[in-house]
Amino acid sequence: MATTKTKKANATIIETATGKVLGLVTKVNDFALIKTEKAVVSSFEMAEKCIGFSGKIMKKGLQVSASQQDMFFDVLGNIKKKVVKK
Repeated sequence: MATTKTKKANATIIETATGKVLGLVTKVNDFALIKTEKAVVSSFEMAEKCIGFSGKIMKKGLQVSASQQDMFFDVLGNIKKKVVKK
């Protein structure tokens, strides 16, 4: 009889320890999931801001390029008028 009580006591201690470890591992897993989700969301937000900023810079660059082309063709048109008059 003493051995069956000892086995039950050992089984209870093991079950208790296993339950505590499982609870701890679950908390660590939840913590890791939350932090990972925050990191991914913040990286997507940062990428979105960078893409928006890049788009604005490209738009400005294209506007400058368009105005330079307009000036270039205006100068060519004026030169053409002077050459055709002579």
